[in-house]
Amino acid sequence: MYFTATDTSDRHEFYHHYLINAEVLLDRVLAARASGLRPLAPALDYAAEARATVPPPPGMFHRATLEYRRWYRSNGSLRAQPLTQEALSLRLAATGEISMRSARASIARRSHALPASDQAWLIARRHIPLEQRPLNQSEWYKLAAALDGVWQSSIGASSAERVNRQITLRVVSLLGSLLDEYVASPFQSAALADAFNEHHLNHLRQSISNSRQVESDSGTLLAGPKAWFAAKAVRMRAEHQLGLSMATAANGTIGLAARPVVGLLGGRLHTFVEGRRAGARSMPAMMAVQASTG
Repeated sequence: MYFTATDTSDRHEFYHHYLINAEVLLDRVLAARASGLRPLAPALDYAAEARATVPPPPGMFHRATLEYRRWYRSNGSLRAQPLTQEALSLRLAATGEISMRSARASIARRSHALPASDQAWLIARRHIPLEQRPLNQSEWYKLAAALDGVWQSSIGASSAERVNRQITLRVVSLLGSLLDEYVASPFQSAALADAFNEHHLNHLRQSISNSRQVESDSGTLLAGPKAWFAAKAVRMRAEHQLGLSMATAANGTIGLAARPVVGLLGGRLHTFVEGRRAGARSMPAMMAVQASTG
């Protein structure tokens, strides 16, 4: 809800700036969601988009480097799209005669290759009209700053300002339920941060519950192993994201000297510190490593 601004120094002038930014960016989020696209990708910035869409000059990297192989074939011809993490890992494991785990680790350290889903999202995003384009990292922070601005500017006792605060809380709650990967709250206002965290973590927990139900559904079992493993992958990813949120919270509030690691053991999530978990004896070092890597 907008107000009449009497002059450029009126506080409502800044208020309207926040409201306009929030409306424009939120419209893009909802339009992307309605079209079936991932509406938000807080981990992907403009640099990642450039690395996924703009090929480097052929002489910029040695032909033996992973970054060259990501964009160029062995005969020197340019690929239509760069290889993803998955594709590059397969090629490195096959040609380098190393395990897939070692190949994936090497790709992560020595190249800018992206997961297939992220790369496809970035490439598709460039061809979407601006009014329907999903938000990347920079735009996600702009939306959060605009909502913070609306909340902090609604300091009056008028009914319009109270309504704007209620709307802002509903918007922040919605944003928390749209993200399938764990994202730390970007909001400065405590009320907005609490609302975002509550709905975001509830969404991750619900994703785990839903995928478990799909796994056990007789229709999934009859559809074959591919459908069952797809449901299992969704659940494991959601459990991993929830584990990240737990580890972040523990590291920030408990103040442990050692970094906590969240791992899945016996179908349940546990927090390990230096190979130990509450109420259990010390784990062998190898088991601790496996718990951290999933």
